Parts: sequence; structure tokens; C-alpha cells
Amino acid sequence: MDNALTFRPPTRLPCVRLTICACAMVFWMGRASAQPRRPSRHRLAALCCAFAVSAAAAGPAAAQQASVSAWDAADFRIWGFIPDWTSQTQIDNFATNGMYTHVSDVIYFGGVRPNATGNLTTTSHAATALPKLKSQAALKGFNLHLCMKTVTGGTEDAVWNSISSNPANRANFVNKVKDVLVSYNMKGFNFDWERPATDGEWANYTQLAKDLRTAIHPLGMEISVDDYGFADPDWDDTPVFDAAIYDQLFIMGYHYPATSAGALDNENFADGKLALGDPDTGTAFTDAQLAIGVGTWGAHGPATVTLQAIVTANPNLPYDALTFTGTINDINGVSRTGTWDIESRKQVREKTQVALDRNMPGMFSWTLHYDATNELGLHRVMHHYAVFQRGIPDLNLDGRVNATDANTLANNMGTVPGWTGTNTAARFDDFYLSGNWEQGDRDGNGFVNQQDADWLAGRFGALGVTLPDRLAYSGTFENFQSASGLTGRWRAKRETGGNLRETGNFTQHGGGYLPWSGTGVGADKRSNYAVTLRNQNAAEAFDRINTLPRVMTVDLATPIDLAQEQETYFTFLVRQNTGPLLASQLASNNRTLSLEFLNGAGANQFDFSFRGLQQQLAIQSQADAAGQDVAAGGFLPDTTYLFVGKIAGNGVGANTMQASLFTSGATVGNYAADSFPWLLTAQSSSNFNPVITQLQFTSLYEANYTVSNVWIGTAADFFALPSAAMGDFNNDGMVDAADYLVWRSTMGQSGILLAADGNGNGEIDDGDYDVWRAHFGESVAGSGSGSATSGQNAVPEPKSLLLLGAGAMLLAVAAGLGRQRSWS
Repeated sequence: MDNALTFRPPTRLPCVRLTICACAMVFWMGRASAQPRRPSRHRLAALCCAFAVSAAAAGPAAAQQASVSAWDAADFRIWGFIPDWTSQTQIDNFATNGMYTHVSDVIYFGGVRPNATGNLTTTSHAATALPKLKSQAALKGFNLHLCMKTVTGGTEDAVWNSISSNPANRANFVNKVKDVLVSYNMKGFNFDWERPATDGEWANYTQLAKDLRTAIHPLGMEISVDDYGFADPDWDDTPVFDAAIYDQLFIMGYHYPATSAGALDNENFADGKLALGDPDTGTAFTDAQLAIGVGTWGAHGPATVTLQAIVTANPNLPYDALTFTGTINDINGVSRTGTWDIESRKQVREKTQVALDRNMPGMFSWTLHYDATNELGLHRVMHHYAVFQRGIPDLNLDGRVNATDANTLANNMGTVPGWTGTNTAARFDDFYLSGNWEQGDRDGNGFVNQQDADWLAGRFGALGVTLPDRLAYSGTFENFQSASGLTGRWRAKRETGGNLRETGNFTQHGGGYLPWSGTGVGADKRSNYAVTLRNQNAAEAFDRINTLPRVMTVDLATPIDLAQEQETYFTFLVRQNTGPLLASQLASNNRTLSLEFLNGAGANQFDFSFRGLQQQLAIQSQADAAGQDVAAGGFLPDTTYLFVGKIAGNGVGANTMQASLFTSGATVGNYAADSFPWLLTAQSSSNFNPVITQLQFTSLYEANYTVSNVWIGTAADFFALPSAAMGDFNNDGMVDAADYLVWRSTMGQSGILLAADGNGNGEIDDGDYDVWRAHFGESVAGSGSGSATSGQNAVPEPKSLLLLGAGAMLLAVAAGLGRQRSWS
């Protein structure tokens, strides 16, 4: 029994056991199919099999849902004890300091105490703590358990023996405990017995556990038990012993290595528990019931100190430090100088690995409130290690796999957390402390890239979690809004095999990201939503990766047939960004961006290009050998421009491509007018008449450009209809009361190509009425069937307009009736 004392923390009633909530860890993809899972824990067995195949080929996906528990997905748990001397402030703070996110289960210890007859007494601490824990469990999603050891009205041995040896007392105790568990929505009960003294006492204790299991198991509740690191053969030296009574056994062996050359390590402790009972009769413990303990305090020093205090004293605590020497406040606030044994992050990971390798249910800690709340906290270490090893994409380590994790990775696409590696303990700790996992770099290779996104998408599919429609996973630009003349959304380029190129090369921005303003009727004919196509960064340049062009494509709503006599206009904002460029890129001729016009086969026919180093805008006839290539200067870096382009089809004749740039503050007139001054004009050959079906932005890796979405269409798509500009809103050739009715019925509408938008400002407002009023009584050339003559009729007064409108409607009805009669 002397050896048993070494398993206990220095201060605490005879046994400070820690049940550390074994990080809700996920399946290790390769290991899940190689090792059998215990039948009682196969909640996600089908998903495990899917995990083992691969991230991309996950097999039939589970039903889609918004979120799953990372602990359930990992088939791994972390239990954390909260003793009744934990302050109310600490319990309140657990909800905000992140402690609850790193445990699947919380065990409240010692605040509810039995007496010799099995009646229960609730301490004042428990009376306040339990309601708080109940509400926090519901809010944070952890399971709440009750643990008893301390008693009232006698010694612990005497009271527990009185309860366990007397059937009436046992029944009373079981009923009272059941009531408490139900009252606080608890998941189970933990027996903290330490060690009964005789075989007879063990038999009575076992019968008590069996009775309680019979009462609460039908309610979906669990029974767990604490035991020292080394095994006690007296436990199973009784005919009533059956290890299956207990869902979990928490091995109270703290500050010991996972494996060692000696006997005092977690592997040997676990093996000792497996020797309890008879495996041939199914009464023995199995790995599926065993949880390994982690201690969150400094042991064997002058007095007990918390890991939180140690970390405060040494915030750079080495990952493999097993001792701490210094001056620190103990748990009572008294300053102490000495040396304490501690659990290192390395040792805790090794213990977690043992649990994962042996398919144990998880880990437990003594205690939650001793642990550090930052990244040096051991609960967080276990949580992170388990989800990493079992491939569960709980990136933000909140115990849930949901859209937040996916969006975190998507938002970080293209960033470089920095290479760490994970193949050694030191590198893994660097990976952990650097936050690579949380940023989406799952393998520590220093890049959050398409490989990480594809992995996460595969895991979401296998888990049945709904994947957000983000560029990183689908290749489509979900936030590149406010297009005109386009169908569907822009999408990133795919390779021949269907794989996405690096979508981390694209960053989507909200409205107004590119600052630009101007005056004139053409200044506001543009989108304000932008995408940045980035350059190769320094880390990628060092590794010579991510050198493919950045390509994004979209379909036209209406194809452009250059064999037809038609004019097509298009606008977008553009800026070359030089700040992110490397020195070699600043000197490169390849700082180019092109808006390409593709035919149905996806081949570039001609494009409008921006040359950063040369500070030029160019029109290039790519597929037309005899077509013109032209360029002009004036494209300055780090300056936002409004680009306006025009393509004029000319039947069998030569087609014309034109372009202009406008800096912020410029006046932009009606570029559909014949008098508009174009900066560049290029002619195609007379027999070059492709049909354009797609647009494509292409930027080389030496460049960094931000572009807005594209507006493309006819002159009428950008400016007022010719008839509307004359007040003929119904396009019947006459400006009369019927046009007034069109204006009045559409008042307040906004958009493009509006019938009553006489002043071309994109809104139906009083200005359009003024246009109608100015032209009232005129016939409009080219509209309807009217002739090009001007009338001198006076504008009717409002009352007359109403009468005219009513008369117009009556005439329409009469005409309709006349037609009906003629058909009969």
C-alpha cells in the first residue's frame, strides 16, 4: 500500500484522482479499419470505415447535417473532474476561458455526500455549482456526471460499508442517486472508492454498483469507477464481480510515462486492469473500458501547485519538461520554492497515443480547475492530438465539426503558417503552438492550400456534415456578386483530370473593396464586388510550387456572335497590387492579367490585357493571325481604374475591339455614343467571326491583381432605351398618357434596361417624369410605328392624366372585345 501513495497528489484526501476527459478524438484514418472497434462504441462505425478509405473517396456519405460532435466522430472522450472545492468563479470562468471546449465529459466530485443509510446531503457549494454546471452542460454540449467519495456522519469506510452491505440502505442510496442524476440531466455516476479492505467489502461494493447500473442504465446513463494504477486482485476475488458492470474504469496513475522500462507506466497499469476478471467468461475488463489519467498539478514538491500557476511562472515551459523548479504560489496562495514533477505535453501526447492505439474510450484528468487555460493546458493538448491523429476536422478545437471549421480553412487559403512538420515530438509541438492546425494546415507543411481543402471536404462528406459552398472546396466564387450579362458564377480552373488548381490564389472581397468614383452617365455602370488573384509568395517561391496561371471562368448569358452586326460593351474595375510582390516579380515581364474571350471549345479568341511592368493596356488578337495587336501606356501600379471595352461585330467585315481606362474622379460619358473617345482600337481580319460563350480572367504567378465582377451586354443594358430617352416608355412611337401610366406603375424600381428610365440613371423617379413631360405629344422616330414628328400638345394636368389613363384602358378593353367578336 505504500506504493499506492505515489499515485496520489500530495494534498487531497487519500486519493487525488484525475479523470481527464479524453479529447473527443477522431478516427485515425488508416488505423480505423485496421483495428477492431468495440461493439458498444460503434456509434459511427460506418463513418469509420469510410474514413479509412481516403478523404477523397469516402464511399456513401451519411445524411447531411449542419454539425457533428468531434468526440463522437473520433469515438474518443476526455473526462475532466471538478471537485467541490473549485471556486464558483472558476466554474463561471470555464464557460468563457475555453476549458469546456476541450472535454467531452465533466465529473462533479464530492459535493453530494451519502450517510450510512444512503440518504444524501448536498453541500452549499454543490447547491450552487450543480445548477450552474447543468446549464453550462446544455450550452456547451458536454456530458455531466456525479462522483462520490466524501461522506457525512462517520468515516468513509464505515459509511460506505453500511450502505453497500445492507440491502435496504443500498436501495435507498440507488434511488436517491437516480433522483439527483435525473434532476441535473446527468450522463452517469462515478464511484471513487479508492480500495475496499477485504474480499467481502469488495463484494458488497460490487453489488452496489450492479444495483445502480440496473437502475440508471435503462435511462441511457453510465457507471464508471476509479482505481489506482496497479491492480488489486481482491476486487475480482468474489462471485459477484463482473467488469461489465462498469462502462469505464479510470486508471488513477498520474505523472507516469506512457511506456517505460519499469513497471510503473500506463501500458503496465492498463495490462494489470485487463487481468481483473475472467476473459473466458466475459467478466474481465477490456481496453474498451479503460481511460488513462493525466495530472494537471505539480506533484512531490513542498505543496500542491497547479499547472496554471506553473505556466504563469514559466510561459515558455518546454514541451518535454517533466519537472519544474522555482518559486510559486501553492493552491492556498502560499509562496513555495522547490521542485515539482509535472506532466509534459510530450508525455500527455504519448499517453493519448496509447489510448488511441488500444482503442480505449479516452483520457481523464484530475483536475479541470488545476489546468492552464492557454495552449499549454493539457486538456487542449489531448484534444488537439486526438483529432489530429484520427483525422477529424475540428480545426477550431471547439468539440464540433461544422461550417465554422470549413470557413476557417477557406478564409486562410493561400496563407503560409510556416513549415513545422509533425514527424517528431519537437516538430509536432511546434505545429501545435504555431496553430497550423487551427489555420487549416493539417500536415504542417507550411501551406494552407488546395490539398488541405480537399482533405477537409472529404472528411465532411464522410461525416455527413454539410459543406459550405466555398471556393476552396467547390471551386466556385460564392461572394463574387453583382454581375450583369453572365450566367452562373465564376469558377476556378480545373485540370484535365478534374482536380482544382490552387484556389487559395483567390481572395473574395465585399462590396466597395476597390475605391473608385467618377462622374458622368457611364461612371456607375460597373460592379463593386472584387476578387484578388495573388502572386506566388516567398515560401512557395522557395519551394518552387504554385506556378500555374490563376484562372477563373464564367459563362455568358447570351453568346456573342461576331458574324452578326451587333455591339457589345463590358466594364470592370482593375488594380495592380505591387506591395505583395517579391523583388524578382517586380522585375518580371510576366506581371500580366488578361480578360479572355473564349469560344465554345474554351479557346481564347482575343483578350484585353494589363501589363504591370510595362504599365500598358493591350488588345491582343490571339486566334486571329491577321488581327491587330495594339497597346498604350498609362496603366500605373496600385491605382484603381474603371475599364470600359467594346466589341463591334460587322457581319462579313472586320470586327472592332476598343478599350479605355479611367482613373478615379474621371468623367465617363455614354460609351455607346459614336463620339466616345476610345484609348485603343484594334481590327480583326474580315473572315474572323467566332462565337464567344465564356469569359476568363488569367493572371500569371508573378502578378497580383484585384478585379471587380464584369458587366457585359448591349448599349441598352447599360443606358436608357432610345425610346425611353424620348419619353416613349411603352415603345409605341408616341409620347402620350399611356407612357405616363408605365412611369407611374414602375415608380421606385431600380436596375438596368428599365422601360421608363428616361434619364438613364438606373431608377424610375421624378427625373423620368420630367423627360416624359418634355416630350409629351411627340412621335418618336424608330419607335413602334410612329413617324419622326414633333407635336405641340400641352402636357395634361394630373386630373386629366387620370381620365386619359382611364380612357386608354377602356379603349384597350373595347379593342379586346372587338377582337373577340371578330374571332367568333
